[in-house]
Amino acid sequence: MTTALGVACQEREGAEVGFVAADPGAAEGMGSSEVMRRVAADVARVAPTDFTVLITGETGAGKEVVARATHRRSPRAAGPFVPVDCGSIPASLIESELFGHEKGAFTGADHSRAGKFELAGGGTLFLDEISNLPLDVQPKLLRALQERTVWRVGATHATAVDIRVIAATNQALSTLVEEGLFRCDLYHRLNEFGIAVPPLRERREDIPVLAHHFFELTNRELKKKVGGFSEAAAEALLDYRWPGNVRELRNVIRRAVLLAEKDIEPRHLGLLGPQASADLHPLDSEQVLDGSIPLREMVRHAVEVMERAVLARALRQTGGNKAQAARLLQVDYKTIHTKIRTYGILPL
Repeated sequence: MTTALGVACQEREGAEVGFVAADPGAAEGMGSSEVMRRVAADVARVAPTDFTVLITGETGAGKEVVARATHRRSPRAAGPFVPVDCGSIPASLIESELFGHEKGAFTGADHSRAGKFELAGGGTLFLDEISNLPLDVQPKLLRALQERTVWRVGATHATAVDIRVIAATNQALSTLVEEGLFRCDLYHRLNEFGIAVPPLRERREDIPVLAHHFFELTNRELKKKVGGFSEAAAEALLDYRWPGNVRELRNVIRRAVLLAEKDIEPRHLGLLGPQASADLHPLDSEQVLDGSIPLREMVRHAVEVMERAVLARALRQTGGNKAQAARLLQVDYKTIHTKIRTYGILPL
């Protein structure tokens, strides 16, 4: 039933939405809705320049996809695309990670090392989750952007770099500026050209196109011949609120293709109802006994319900500070950061 999802979406939206990616934006995983066509137009407009681009949007909405598309369509396409997740690097290491260090600059620095700025030479440096950049590193980033030079930690001279910088954030940097958590001059330097990526729930017509895109990729990757989506599975995908956005959709489709043998059915998606993504309520015993959900899926869902609830509560208690939440829950920062992205927990 390879057209079930496309038909279901047409009936829902009253508009013709193809099941197969029909334009470059869709083919790159950006979607083909009107709002994403405008995003693609923005990418085409700014890509040939060396403008610093600030991409905003919720976790999993596709900010890195937009950044990579900008790089591919730029004169720097032959150069490297170097992503840096500013939220997953400890504050004590971020300066060395970005700018590099010289031998003996600090304990354990037994050799010189180039930073991400130098490694991105001739290409694009993608600074994801830029809102997590420590305040004391922000002026150094500003200087690097303005002067196109970097100072390795412990260096006695600057190193010239030839790069294009794209930054992304799931928070409103203007609000952080007002709160004194982000430098105003750095914000304006990063925001030479802004692109806002809307959440998937606000562009539901993209679901059929993106689902098919990820379905085809995974079928090829796993060397399987899954037929497509059943009508019930198509309805489930369209009913779901997708708090984790495109990243969550991709993970769901990949898992479904792995589990399915013929067509993808609702049980392969593991979405557990149209409101599951909103609140992740525990399931009742009737849903176990009706034969639609295996026990192992119920157990997995119960763990996710508890884990997501605890993470959300810890973040509320710490005012959204992920480092404090990690200490409170006695896990490392990278673990809590990964789980927040996995569950699509929105910033406070």
